[in-house]
This record gives sequence, C-alpha cells and structure tokens, in this order.
Amino acid sequence: MSISILHGEAVTGDQPAPRKRHTTSLSTKILSKILVGLIMIPVAATTLLFILMSLSLSLFFFSLYWFLHRNYRHRRRESSDGFSPRRCVKSLSQFRFYEPVQYGSECVVCIDGFRQGQWCRKLPGCGHVFHRKCVDFWLVKVATCPICRDRVLL
Repeated sequence: MSISILHGEAVTGDQPAPRKRHTTSLSTKILSKILVGLIMIPVAATTLLFILMSLSLSLFFFSLYWFLHRNYRHRRRESSDGFSPRRCVKSLSQFRFYEPVQYGSECVVCIDGFRQGQWCRKLPGCGHVFHRKCVDFWLVKVATCPICRDRVLL
C-alpha cells in the first residue's frame, strides 16, 4: 500500500532508503578550515577594534565631562558668594627676603633655601615665612599653614 504525497513521492511502510553520503577529500576539508579562518580573522579584528574605539570614546567623554564640571564648580564657588581664595592670598603681606637669621634658611613647601631679594610672605597669626609663589599655590588649595596647620584664610 502506498500513499502519494505532494511532489510525487510515494510513502510506504518500509524503511526509507539510506541517503548517499557525500565524500569530501582531505584537501577540501583543509581548504574549508583555512577559508573559515581567513573570514573569522577580519571579523574578530573588526569586533576588537569596535570595542576599543567604544572604550576610548567613553573615556574621552568622561574625562571631558569631569574636567568641565570641575572647572565649573571652581568658578561657581568663587563667584557665587564673592569669596575667592586667590584674592585672599593676594591680600597677604609680602616682602623681599634679606635676613636669613630672622626667618630661617629654607622654604618648607619647596625645600629650597631663601636667597637675597626673593619675594616672601609671612603668614599672619603663626608668623612662618615662605616663598611667595610656593605659599600662594599652597594656600589656594589648603587654607592652613604648611608647618603648624593654623587656619590662614577665612
């Protein structure tokens, strides 16, 4: 008994005939593996390049955001209440160094000796003396004396 199905194939209760296997030679298999490798190398390289570019762009934009935001906060802090650490530092008294015995022999911020005629600042309150550029840079960031940690600015 056979039943005809689409495409004219007959279906019987018997086992279907085994399909004929395609035999491939060893050289064909090797060539196939080489071609797959040659195709996958550019795909992997392109994927890696895309990942690296994405990471570098993310890092660039994060750095840019951090830099702009940090400067914005700094400018806003100085202008919002009228208080500027730089203006307060500039208002401290300054003098030219001439007497090494009276003030010591070196600036503890830069650990360099005082020389005749250099501009220096004597901090109010504690009386410690530093090079003007060294202590100005220090006081803008930290409003205390580098030696005794007494508060210098308001």
